[in-house]
Amino acid sequence: MMRVLILVLSILEAGATNRVSTTCTANACFTLHLEESNFKRGHENCINNGGNLVTMRHHDELENVRSALLAAGDQSVRTSKLWIGLVLPKGRCTDFNEELHGFKWTSEPTDSRYSNWKKKPSRTCTEKRCVSVSLSDDMKWSDGSCRDGAFFICKFLFRGMCQPISLEEPFDVSYDLPFLSKPLTQQGGLAMLPHGTLAEIRCNGSEDTEPIMSLCDNKLGPFGWTNSDLFCARDAKGCERKNGGCDHICSETAGEIRCACREGYFLKDDTFSCAHRNICANSPCESKCESTPVGFSCACPDGFQLAGDHISCVDIDECSQSICGEHRCHNKPGGYFCECKPGFSLVAGICEDVDECTEFRCDQGCLNSQGSFSCYCYTGYSSSPKVNGTCIDIDECLNRPCEHTCLNTLGSYKCSCTQTFTLAENGISCLPNPTEKPQDTPTSQENKETIITHLSQSPDGYGSTVGTLSPNQATKTDSSRGAESFLGSSWILLCVVGSVIPLLILIVITSVIVIYRWKRSRKTTKKNVTADNYCWVSSGLDNLEKNQR
Repeated sequence: MMRVLILVLSILEAGATNRVSTTCTANACFTLHLEESNFKRGHENCINNGGNLVTMRHHDELENVRSALLAAGDQSVRTSKLWIGLVLPKGRCTDFNEELHGFKWTSEPTDSRYSNWKKKPSRTCTEKRCVSVSLSDDMKWSDGSCRDGAFFICKFLFRGMCQPISLEEPFDVSYDLPFLSKPLTQQGGLAMLPHGTLAEIRCNGSEDTEPIMSLCDNKLGPFGWTNSDLFCARDAKGCERKNGGCDHICSETAGEIRCACREGYFLKDDTFSCAHRNICANSPCESKCESTPVGFSCACPDGFQLAGDHISCVDIDECSQSICGEHRCHNKPGGYFCECKPGFSLVAGICEDVDECTEFRCDQGCLNSQGSFSCYCYTGYSSSPKVNGTCIDIDECLNRPCEHTCLNTLGSYKCSCTQTFTLAENGISCLPNPTEKPQDTPTSQENKETIITHLSQSPDGYGSTVGTLSPNQATKTDSSRGAESFLGSSWILLCVVGSVIPLLILIVITSVIVIYRWKRSRKTTKKNVTADNYCWVSSGLDNLEKNQR
Protein backbone atom coordinates (compact mmCIF):
# COMPACT_ATOMS: atom_id res chain seq x y z
CA MET A 1 0.00 0.00 0.00
CA MET A 2 2.56 2.46 -1.30
CA ARG A 3 0.58 5.70 -1.23
CA VAL A 4 -0.70 5.06 2.30
CA LEU A 5 2.91 5.06 3.49
CA ILE A 6 3.87 8.24 1.71
CA LEU A 7 4.52 10.92 4.29
CA VAL A 8 5.41 14.50 3.55
CA LEU A 9 7.45 17.17 5.21
CA SER A 10 7.99 20.67 3.85
CA ILE A 11 11.15 22.23 5.19
CA LEU A 12 12.40 25.80 4.98
CA GLU A 13 16.12 25.51 5.55
CA ALA A 14 17.57 28.21 7.76
CA GLY A 15 19.67 30.72 5.94
CA ALA A 16 18.69 29.34 2.56
CA THR A 17 16.24 30.48 -0.07
CA ASN A 18 15.64 27.01 -1.51
CA ARG A 19 12.45 25.26 -0.52
CA VAL A 20 12.77 21.50 -0.18
CA SER A 21 9.79 19.17 0.04
CA THR A 22 10.60 15.74 1.49
CA THR A 23 8.53 12.63 0.82
CA CYS A 24 9.22 9.18 2.26
CA THR A 25 7.92 5.70 1.52
CA ALA A 26 8.65 2.46 3.33
CA ASN A 27 12.16 2.21 1.84
CA ALA A 28 12.97 5.49 0.09
CA CYS A 29 12.80 9.24 0.53
CA PHE A 30 12.48 11.95 -2.11
CA THR A 31 13.56 15.56 -1.82
CA LEU A 32 11.86 17.96 -4.23
CA HIS A 33 14.00 21.07 -4.76
CA LEU A 34 11.73 23.97 -5.68
CA GLU A 35 14.33 26.13 -7.36
CA GLU A 36 15.20 26.00 -11.03
CA SER A 37 18.62 24.58 -11.73
CA ASN A 38 20.46 23.21 -14.76
CA PHE A 39 20.83 19.45 -15.05
CA LYS A 40 24.46 19.29 -13.93
CA ARG A 41 23.92 21.29 -10.73
CA GLY A 42 20.83 19.26 -9.78
CA HIS A 43 22.61 15.95 -10.43
CA GLU A 44 25.62 16.97 -8.32
CA ASN A 45 23.36 18.10 -5.47
CA CYS A 46 21.79 14.63 -5.27
CA ILE A 47 25.14 12.85 -5.46
CA ASN A 48 26.74 15.01 -2.77
CA ASN A 49 23.87 14.21 -0.37
CA GLY A 50 24.12 10.46 -0.97
CA GLY A 51 21.30 10.03 -3.50
CA ASN A 52 20.58 10.18 -7.21
CA LEU A 53 18.23 11.98 -9.55
CA VAL A 54 14.91 10.13 -9.69
CA THR A 55 14.51 7.39 -12.27
CA MET A 56 11.44 5.96 -14.01
CA ARG A 57 12.48 2.46 -15.02
CA HIS A 58 8.92 1.19 -14.55
CA HIS A 59 5.41 2.50 -13.97
CA ASP A 60 5.58 2.32 -10.14
CA GLU A 61 8.56 4.69 -10.03
CA LEU A 62 6.66 7.13 -12.23
CA GLU A 63 3.71 7.06 -9.82
CA ASN A 64 6.00 7.64 -6.82
CA VAL A 65 7.37 10.78 -8.47
CA ARG A 66 3.86 11.93 -9.36
CA SER A 67 2.76 11.46 -5.71
CA ALA A 68 5.78 13.40 -4.45
CA LEU A 69 4.93 16.32 -6.73
CA LEU A 70 1.25 16.34 -5.76
CA ALA A 71 2.11 16.12 -2.05
CA ALA A 72 4.30 19.21 -2.25
CA GLY A 73 1.17 21.38 -2.35
CA ASP A 74 2.88 24.02 -4.46
CA GLN A 75 0.97 25.28 -7.49
CA SER A 76 4.16 26.09 -9.40
CA VAL A 77 5.02 22.38 -9.44
CA ARG A 78 2.04 21.52 -11.66
CA THR A 79 3.31 23.50 -14.63
CA SER A 80 7.07 23.44 -14.07
CA LYS A 81 9.59 21.09 -15.62
CA LEU A 82 11.34 18.53 -13.45
CA TRP A 83 14.70 16.93 -14.27
CA ILE A 84 14.91 13.14 -14.08
CA GLY A 85 18.09 11.07 -14.25
CA LEU A 86 17.92 10.28 -17.98
CA VAL A 87 20.53 11.77 -20.32
CA LEU A 88 22.03 11.32 -23.80
CA PRO A 89 25.81 11.63 -23.23
CA LYS A 90 27.79 13.86 -25.53
CA GLY A 91 29.24 11.89 -28.43
CA ARG A 92 26.50 9.23 -28.32
CA CYS A 93 23.97 9.18 -31.15
CA THR A 94 20.21 9.06 -30.84
CA ASP A 95 19.07 5.52 -31.65
CA PHE A 96 15.36 5.05 -32.35
CA ASN A 97 15.75 1.27 -32.40
CA GLU A 98 16.16 1.28 -28.61
CA GLU A 99 13.43 1.86 -26.02
CA LEU A 100 15.44 4.71 -24.45
CA HIS A 101 16.49 6.00 -27.91
CA GLY A 102 20.17 5.98 -26.91
CA PHE A 103 19.63 7.77 -23.58
CA LYS A 104 21.06 6.33 -20.33
CA TRP A 105 20.02 6.49 -16.68
CA THR A 106 22.51 8.28 -14.43
CA SER A 107 22.36 5.45 -11.85
CA GLU A 108 22.51 1.68 -12.10
CA PRO A 109 21.07 -0.04 -14.00
CA THR A 110 21.62 2.42 -16.84
CA ASP A 111 19.23 0.64 -19.24
CA SER A 112 15.57 -0.38 -19.04
CA ARG A 113 12.88 -1.49 -21.46
CA TYR A 114 10.26 0.90 -20.07
CA SER A 115 9.77 4.20 -21.88
CA ASN A 116 7.27 7.04 -21.65
CA TRP A 117 8.27 9.49 -24.37
CA LYS A 118 5.98 12.36 -25.28
CA LYS A 119 7.60 12.45 -28.73
CA LYS A 120 10.79 11.24 -30.31
CA PRO A 121 13.84 13.12 -29.03
CA SER A 122 16.00 15.25 -31.29
CA ARG A 123 18.34 13.37 -33.61
CA THR A 124 21.92 14.24 -32.69
CA CYS A 125 25.38 12.75 -32.18
CA THR A 126 27.20 15.77 -30.79
CA GLU A 127 24.94 17.49 -28.25
CA LYS A 128 24.25 16.35 -24.70
CA ARG A 129 20.47 16.11 -24.13
CA CYS A 130 18.63 15.78 -20.81
CA VAL A 131 15.08 14.63 -20.01
CA SER A 132 12.40 16.36 -17.95
CA VAL A 133 8.77 15.65 -17.00
CA SER A 134 5.79 17.76 -15.95
CA LEU A 135 2.41 17.12 -14.37
CA SER A 136 0.82 19.15 -17.12
CA ASP A 137 2.22 16.64 -19.69
CA ASP A 138 1.01 13.64 -17.66
CA MET A 139 4.62 12.85 -16.69
CA LYS A 140 5.64 12.21 -20.32
CA TRP A 141 9.34 12.40 -21.13
CA SER A 142 10.68 15.35 -23.12
CA ASP A 143 14.30 15.99 -24.08
CA GLY A 144 15.91 19.41 -24.06
CA SER A 145 19.13 21.31 -23.53
CA CYS A 146 20.88 20.38 -20.28
CA ARG A 147 21.56 24.08 -19.71
CA ASP A 148 17.87 24.89 -19.24
CA GLY A 149 16.41 25.50 -15.78
CA ALA A 150 14.06 23.05 -14.03
CA PHE A 151 13.13 21.69 -10.60
CA PHE A 152 14.67 18.36 -9.61
CA ILE A 153 14.00 15.45 -7.26
CA CYS A 154 16.63 13.40 -5.45
CA LYS A 155 15.92 9.82 -4.44
CA PHE A 156 17.46 8.19 -1.36
CA LEU A 157 17.09 4.47 -0.84
CA PHE A 158 16.78 3.04 2.68
CA ARG A 159 16.34 -0.43 4.11
CA GLY A 160 13.60 0.65 6.50
CA MET A 161 12.03 3.36 8.67
CA CYS A 162 11.59 4.18 12.34
CA GLN A 163 8.72 5.93 14.04
CA PRO A 164 9.50 9.24 15.74
CA ILE A 165 10.50 8.90 19.37
CA SER A 166 7.55 9.29 21.73
CA LEU A 167 8.28 10.03 25.41
CA GLU A 168 6.54 11.61 28.33
CA GLU A 169 6.99 15.34 28.35
CA PRO A 170 9.02 17.33 28.85
CA PHE A 171 11.79 16.32 26.45
CA ASP A 172 13.41 17.67 23.31
CA VAL A 173 14.62 15.67 20.34
CA SER A 174 16.24 16.60 17.04
CA TYR A 175 16.81 14.33 14.07
CA ASP A 176 19.81 14.42 11.78
CA LEU A 177 18.61 12.83 8.50
CA PRO A 178 21.25 11.41 6.13
CA PHE A 179 20.23 13.57 3.18
CA LEU A 180 19.43 16.89 4.89
CA SER A 181 22.04 19.45 5.87
CA LYS A 182 20.01 20.82 8.80
CA PRO A 183 18.59 18.79 11.72
CA LEU A 184 14.84 18.48 12.21
CA THR A 185 13.08 19.13 15.51
CA GLN A 186 10.32 17.00 16.92
CA GLN A 187 7.88 19.62 15.69
CA GLY A 188 8.94 19.01 12.11
CA GLY A 189 5.90 16.84 11.49
CA LEU A 190 7.72 13.92 9.87
CA ALA A 191 5.81 10.74 10.73
CA MET A 192 8.59 8.34 9.63
CA LEU A 193 12.37 8.63 9.77
CA PRO A 194 14.71 6.70 7.46
CA HIS A 195 17.35 4.20 8.42
CA GLY A 196 20.53 5.95 9.49
CA THR A 197 18.76 8.89 11.14
CA LEU A 198 20.54 10.02 14.28
CA ALA A 199 18.34 11.27 17.13
CA GLU A 200 19.58 13.58 19.89
CA ILE A 201 17.34 13.45 22.99
CA ARG A 202 17.44 15.89 25.92
CA CYS A 203 15.26 15.03 28.89
CA ASN A 204 13.30 17.79 30.64
CA GLY A 205 13.96 20.00 27.64
CA SER A 206 17.11 21.40 29.22
CA GLU A 207 20.24 22.06 27.23
CA ASP A 208 22.27 21.50 30.37
CA THR A 209 21.45 17.81 30.51
CA GLU A 210 23.65 15.27 28.77
CA PRO A 211 21.98 14.29 25.43
CA ILE A 212 21.13 10.69 24.64
CA MET A 213 22.15 9.63 21.14
CA SER A 214 20.07 7.02 19.31
CA LEU A 215 20.26 5.61 15.79
CA CYS A 216 17.48 4.20 13.61
CA ASP A 217 18.78 0.71 12.85
CA ASN A 218 17.76 -2.95 12.61
CA LYS A 219 20.65 -4.64 14.39
CA LEU A 220 18.27 -6.49 16.71
CA GLY A 221 15.68 -7.42 14.10
CA PRO A 222 12.91 -4.90 13.30
CA PHE A 223 13.93 -1.31 12.69
CA GLY A 224 14.00 0.69 15.91
CA TRP A 225 15.99 3.15 18.00
CA THR A 226 19.19 2.08 19.74
CA ASN A 227 19.82 2.95 23.42
CA SER A 228 16.07 3.08 24.04
CA ASP A 229 16.60 1.86 27.60
CA LEU A 230 18.39 5.12 28.38
CA PHE A 231 15.53 7.32 27.26
CA CYS A 232 13.95 9.71 29.75
CA ALA A 233 12.12 8.14 32.72
CA ARG A 234 8.34 7.96 32.68
CA ASP A 235 6.27 10.60 34.37
CA ALA A 236 5.87 10.08 38.10
CA LYS A 237 2.09 9.90 37.68
CA GLY A 238 2.64 6.49 36.11
CA CYS A 239 0.12 4.79 33.87
CA GLU A 240 -2.62 7.29 34.57
CA ARG A 241 -1.19 9.84 32.20
CA LYS A 242 -1.03 8.90 28.52
CA ASN A 243 -0.91 5.24 29.48
CA GLY A 244 2.62 5.75 30.78
CA GLY A 245 3.81 6.14 27.18
CA CYS A 246 3.02 2.48 26.40
CA ASP A 247 1.44 1.49 23.11
CA HIS A 248 -0.78 -1.20 24.65
CA ILE A 249 -0.64 -2.26 28.33
CA CYS A 250 0.92 -0.19 31.11
CA SER A 251 1.69 -1.57 34.58
CA GLU A 252 3.44 -0.20 37.66
CA THR A 253 5.67 -2.30 39.89
CA ALA A 254 7.45 -0.74 42.86
CA GLY A 255 7.03 2.68 41.30
CA GLU A 256 8.47 1.56 37.96
CA ILE A 257 6.38 1.63 34.78
CA ARG A 258 6.44 -1.47 32.56
CA CYS A 259 4.85 -1.77 29.13
CA ALA A 260 3.38 -4.93 27.60
CA CYS A 261 1.64 -5.82 24.33
CA ARG A 262 -1.62 -7.50 23.50
CA GLU A 263 -1.80 -11.01 22.14
CA GLY A 264 -0.36 -11.28 18.65
CA TYR A 265 2.05 -8.38 19.24
CA PHE A 266 5.55 -8.12 20.70
CA LEU A 267 7.33 -5.37 22.60
CA LYS A 268 9.98 -3.57 20.59
CA ASP A 269 13.40 -2.57 21.82
CA ASP A 270 12.27 0.84 22.98
CA THR A 271 10.24 -1.03 25.71
CA PHE A 272 7.04 0.90 25.00
CA SER A 273 6.22 0.27 21.30
CA CYS A 274 4.36 -2.83 20.06
CA ALA A 275 4.57 -4.55 16.66
CA HIS A 276 2.22 -7.14 15.19
CA ARG A 277 3.72 -10.62 15.00
CA ASN A 278 1.81 -11.33 11.78
CA ILE A 279 0.63 -7.97 10.63
CA CYS A 280 -0.87 -9.35 7.40
CA ALA A 281 -3.11 -11.86 9.20
CA ASN A 282 -6.24 -9.71 8.99
CA SER A 283 -5.27 -7.33 6.18
CA PRO A 284 -7.94 -6.14 3.71
CA CYS A 285 -5.66 -6.63 0.72
CA GLU A 286 -7.34 -8.21 -2.29
CA SER A 287 -4.23 -10.03 -3.47
CA LYS A 288 -1.04 -9.88 -1.44
CA CYS A 289 0.02 -8.31 1.84
CA GLU A 290 3.59 -7.35 2.60
CA SER A 291 4.86 -6.59 6.10
CA THR A 292 6.78 -3.36 6.59
CA PRO A 293 8.61 -1.94 9.59
CA VAL A 294 5.62 0.32 10.25
CA GLY A 295 2.69 -1.92 9.28
CA PHE A 296 1.70 -3.51 6.01
CA SER A 297 1.14 -2.67 2.38
CA CYS A 298 -0.97 -4.32 -0.28
CA ALA A 299 0.64 -5.61 -3.43
CA CYS A 300 -0.57 -7.04 -6.70
CA PRO A 301 0.72 -9.86 -8.90
CA ASP A 302 2.64 -9.12 -12.07
CA GLY A 303 0.49 -7.44 -14.68
CA PHE A 304 -1.74 -5.70 -12.11
CA GLN A 305 -1.46 -2.55 -10.02
CA LEU A 306 -3.19 -1.14 -6.96
CA ALA A 307 -6.42 0.68 -7.56
CA GLY A 308 -7.28 4.01 -6.04
CA ASP A 309 -8.40 2.37 -2.79
CA HIS A 310 -4.89 0.89 -2.36
CA ILE A 311 -6.48 -2.47 -1.61
CA SER A 312 -7.83 -3.94 -4.84
CA CYS A 313 -5.88 -4.61 -8.03
CA VAL A 314 -6.56 -3.51 -11.61
CA ASP A 315 -5.00 -4.72 -14.84
CA ILE A 316 -2.03 -2.85 -16.31
CA ASP A 317 -2.32 -2.03 -20.00
CA GLU A 318 1.25 -2.82 -21.01
CA CYS A 319 0.48 -1.96 -24.63
CA SER A 320 0.22 1.70 -23.69
CA GLN A 321 3.92 1.59 -22.80
CA SER A 322 5.03 0.62 -26.34
CA ILE A 323 6.39 -2.56 -24.84
CA CYS A 324 6.32 -4.41 -28.18
CA GLY A 325 8.14 -1.64 -30.01
CA GLU A 326 7.25 -1.59 -33.71
CA HIS A 327 5.28 -4.82 -33.44
CA ARG A 328 1.59 -5.18 -32.67
CA CYS A 329 0.66 -5.48 -28.98
CA HIS A 330 -2.37 -7.31 -27.51
CA ASN A 331 -3.29 -6.62 -23.89
CA LYS A 332 -4.83 -9.32 -21.70
CA PRO A 333 -5.66 -9.54 -17.97
CA GLY A 334 -2.42 -9.62 -16.08
CA GLY A 335 -0.25 -9.57 -19.17
CA TYR A 336 0.11 -9.01 -22.88
CA PHE A 337 1.54 -10.64 -25.94
CA CYS A 338 3.28 -9.28 -29.00
CA GLU A 339 2.31 -10.15 -32.55
CA CYS A 340 5.59 -10.15 -34.39
CA LYS A 341 6.13 -8.98 -37.94
CA PRO A 342 7.39 -11.45 -40.57
CA GLY A 343 11.03 -12.24 -39.99
CA PHE A 344 10.68 -12.06 -36.20
CA SER A 345 9.67 -14.63 -33.59
CA LEU A 346 8.37 -14.27 -30.05
CA VAL A 347 11.01 -15.18 -27.45
CA ALA A 348 10.18 -14.66 -23.76
CA GLY A 349 7.51 -12.13 -24.74
CA ILE A 350 9.86 -10.13 -26.97
CA CYS A 351 10.00 -10.11 -30.77
CA GLU A 352 13.48 -11.12 -31.82
CA ASP A 353 14.91 -11.35 -35.31
CA VAL A 354 14.83 -14.79 -36.92
CA ASP A 355 18.15 -15.82 -38.41
CA GLU A 356 16.85 -17.34 -41.62
CA CYS A 357 20.38 -18.33 -42.60
CA THR A 358 20.26 -21.11 -39.99
CA GLU A 359 17.25 -22.59 -41.79
CA PHE A 360 19.23 -23.30 -44.99
CA ARG A 361 16.94 -21.20 -47.19
CA CYS A 362 19.77 -20.34 -49.58
CA ASP A 363 21.50 -22.70 -51.99
CA GLN A 364 24.91 -21.16 -51.29
CA GLY A 365 25.65 -17.88 -49.42
CA CYS A 366 23.22 -16.19 -47.01
CA LEU A 367 23.21 -12.75 -45.31
CA ASN A 368 20.85 -12.24 -42.35
CA SER A 369 19.28 -8.83 -41.61
CA GLN A 370 16.65 -7.47 -39.21
CA GLY A 371 13.40 -9.15 -40.19
CA SER A 372 14.73 -10.52 -43.45
CA PHE A 373 17.65 -12.15 -45.27
CA SER A 374 19.28 -12.25 -48.70
CA CYS A 375 20.97 -14.99 -50.73
CA TYR A 376 24.06 -14.71 -52.89
CA CYS A 377 25.94 -17.12 -55.17
CA TYR A 378 29.60 -18.05 -55.14
CA THR A 379 31.98 -17.16 -57.97
CA GLY A 380 31.16 -19.17 -61.08
CA TYR A 381 27.44 -19.29 -60.32
CA SER A 382 24.50 -16.96 -60.93
CA SER A 383 21.09 -16.64 -59.29
CA SER A 384 18.32 -18.64 -60.87
CA PRO A 385 15.62 -16.39 -62.38
CA LYS A 386 12.99 -19.04 -61.67
CA VAL A 387 13.67 -20.29 -58.12
CA ASN A 388 14.67 -17.82 -55.39
CA GLY A 389 17.74 -18.79 -53.40
CA THR A 390 18.94 -21.24 -56.05
CA CYS A 391 22.24 -20.88 -57.91
CA ILE A 392 23.04 -22.23 -61.37
CA ASP A 393 26.45 -22.87 -62.91
CA ILE A 394 27.87 -20.36 -65.39
CA ASP A 395 29.29 -21.96 -68.61
CA GLU A 396 32.50 -19.95 -68.93
CA CYS A 397 33.46 -21.84 -72.13
CA LEU A 398 30.87 -19.84 -74.04
CA ASN A 399 33.26 -16.88 -73.90
CA ARG A 400 36.16 -19.05 -75.25
CA PRO A 401 38.68 -18.27 -72.51
CA CYS A 402 41.09 -21.08 -73.57
CA GLU A 403 43.57 -21.03 -76.47
CA HIS A 404 42.79 -24.61 -77.50
CA THR A 405 40.15 -26.68 -75.68
CA CYS A 406 37.78 -25.57 -72.84
CA LEU A 407 35.97 -27.92 -70.44
CA ASN A 408 33.22 -26.41 -68.25
CA THR A 409 33.05 -27.54 -64.59
CA LEU A 410 30.77 -26.64 -61.64
CA GLY A 411 31.62 -23.10 -60.72
CA SER A 412 34.68 -22.95 -62.98
CA TYR A 413 36.30 -24.32 -66.20
CA LYS A 414 39.46 -26.12 -67.29
CA CYS A 415 41.68 -25.55 -70.35
CA SER A 416 43.64 -28.24 -72.23
CA CYS A 417 45.91 -28.37 -75.27
CA THR A 418 46.21 -30.61 -78.35
CA GLN A 419 49.07 -33.06 -78.86
CA THR A 420 52.64 -31.70 -79.00
CA PHE A 421 51.53 -28.68 -76.88
CA THR A 422 51.75 -28.04 -73.15
CA LEU A 423 49.42 -25.86 -71.02
CA ALA A 424 51.13 -22.68 -69.83
CA GLU A 425 51.29 -21.56 -66.21
CA ASN A 426 48.39 -19.14 -66.72
CA GLY A 427 46.17 -22.17 -67.35
CA ILE A 428 44.92 -20.71 -70.64
CA SER A 429 47.71 -20.53 -73.25
CA CYS A 430 49.37 -23.50 -75.00
CA LEU A 431 53.13 -23.78 -75.64
CA PRO A 432 54.90 -26.17 -78.08
CA ASN A 433 56.36 -29.19 -76.38
CA PRO A 434 60.18 -28.82 -76.71
CA THR A 435 60.77 -32.56 -76.26
CA GLU A 436 58.38 -33.58 -79.03
CA LYS A 437 60.00 -34.41 -82.54
CA PRO A 438 57.98 -33.88 -85.69
CA GLN A 439 56.93 -37.12 -87.35
CA ASP A 440 56.95 -37.67 -91.11
CA THR A 441 53.67 -38.20 -92.76
CA PRO A 442 53.05 -39.36 -96.35
CA THR A 443 52.16 -35.84 -97.29
CA SER A 444 55.34 -34.32 -95.85
CA GLN A 445 57.44 -37.07 -97.48
CA GLU A 446 55.96 -36.35 -100.89
CA ASN A 447 56.50 -32.60 -100.45
CA LYS A 448 60.12 -33.20 -99.47
CA GLU A 449 60.71 -35.35 -102.60
CA THR A 450 59.12 -32.71 -104.82
CA ILE A 451 61.33 -29.96 -103.36
CA ILE A 452 64.47 -32.07 -103.82
CA THR A 453 63.56 -32.75 -107.44
CA HIS A 454 62.91 -29.04 -108.03
CA LEU A 455 66.28 -28.11 -106.62
CA SER A 456 68.01 -30.67 -108.83
CA GLN A 457 66.66 -28.97 -111.92
CA SER A 458 67.54 -25.43 -110.90
CA PRO A 459 70.88 -23.90 -112.10
CA ASP A 460 73.21 -22.72 -109.42
CA GLY A 461 74.81 -19.34 -109.40
CA TYR A 462 77.66 -20.41 -111.65
CA GLY A 463 75.66 -22.11 -114.40
CA SER A 464 76.22 -25.56 -113.07
CA THR A 465 73.47 -27.88 -112.01
CA VAL A 466 73.00 -29.80 -108.84
CA GLY A 467 72.77 -33.55 -109.15
CA THR A 468 69.47 -35.14 -108.38
CA LEU A 469 69.32 -36.96 -105.07
CA SER A 470 66.75 -39.62 -104.94
CA PRO A 471 65.23 -40.36 -101.55
CA ASN A 472 65.52 -44.05 -102.37
CA GLN A 473 69.26 -43.65 -102.77
CA ALA A 474 69.45 -41.79 -99.46
CA THR A 475 67.82 -44.64 -97.62
CA LYS A 476 69.90 -47.50 -99.04
CA THR A 477 72.47 -47.39 -96.25
CA ASP A 478 71.95 -48.22 -92.60
CA SER A 479 72.54 -44.56 -91.78
CA SER A 480 69.44 -43.44 -93.65
CA ARG A 481 68.43 -41.06 -90.95
CA GLY A 482 71.82 -39.35 -91.08
CA ALA A 483 71.60 -39.06 -94.87
CA GLU A 484 68.14 -37.66 -94.61
CA SER A 485 69.40 -35.10 -92.09
CA PHE A 486 72.31 -34.24 -94.46
CA LEU A 487 69.90 -33.96 -97.36
CA GLY A 488 67.76 -31.57 -95.34
CA SER A 489 70.81 -29.46 -94.49
CA SER A 490 71.95 -29.40 -98.19
CA TRP A 491 68.49 -28.35 -99.22
CA ILE A 492 68.57 -25.45 -96.79
CA LEU A 493 72.08 -24.48 -97.99
CA LEU A 494 70.98 -24.55 -101.63
CA CYS A 495 68.00 -22.36 -100.78
CA VAL A 496 70.27 -19.84 -99.08
CA VAL A 497 72.81 -19.85 -101.96
CA GLY A 498 70.01 -19.61 -104.52
CA SER A 499 68.71 -16.55 -102.75
CA VAL A 500 72.07 -14.82 -102.23
CA ILE A 501 73.51 -15.23 -105.80
CA PRO A 502 70.69 -13.33 -107.57
CA LEU A 503 71.04 -10.62 -105.00
CA LEU A 504 74.78 -10.33 -105.67
CA ILE A 505 74.20 -10.24 -109.43
CA LEU A 506 71.66 -7.47 -108.96
CA ILE A 507 74.11 -5.50 -106.86
CA VAL A 508 76.89 -5.90 -109.50
CA ILE A 509 74.63 -4.84 -112.37
CA THR A 510 73.40 -1.85 -110.40
CA SER A 511 76.97 -0.85 -109.59
CA VAL A 512 78.03 -1.10 -113.27
CA ILE A 513 75.14 1.06 -114.39
CA VAL A 514 75.87 3.64 -111.74
CA ILE A 515 79.59 3.78 -112.65
CA TYR A 516 78.82 4.03 -116.36
CA ARG A 517 76.45 6.88 -115.91
CA TRP A 518 78.82 8.67 -113.63
CA LYS A 519 81.69 8.52 -116.14
CA ARG A 520 79.48 9.70 -118.98
CA SER A 521 78.19 12.57 -116.95
CA ARG A 522 81.75 13.54 -116.05
CA LYS A 523 82.85 13.58 -119.72
CA THR A 524 79.97 15.75 -120.81
CA THR A 525 80.61 18.15 -118.00
CA LYS A 526 84.27 18.52 -118.98
CA LYS A 527 83.38 19.36 -122.58
CA ASN A 528 80.91 21.99 -121.56
CA VAL A 529 83.40 23.55 -119.29
CA THR A 530 86.06 23.84 -122.08
CA ALA A 531 83.70 25.62 -124.45
CA ASP A 532 82.52 27.96 -121.87
CA ASN A 533 85.97 29.10 -120.71
CA TYR A 534 87.47 30.03 -124.13
CA CYS A 535 86.35 32.55 -126.84
CA TRP A 536 87.26 32.63 -130.58
CA VAL A 537 89.35 35.67 -131.83
CA SER A 538 89.57 36.57 -135.52
CA SER A 539 93.11 36.39 -136.94
CA GLY A 540 92.46 38.68 -139.91
CA LEU A 541 93.19 36.01 -142.49
CA ASP A 542 89.60 35.70 -143.46
CA ASN A 543 89.39 39.26 -144.62
CA LEU A 544 92.69 38.92 -146.50
CA GLU A 545 91.51 35.93 -148.39
CA LYS A 546 88.26 37.67 -149.23
CA ASN A 547 90.03 40.68 -150.71
CA GLN A 548 92.29 38.49 -152.79
CA ARG A 549 89.37 36.82 -154.36
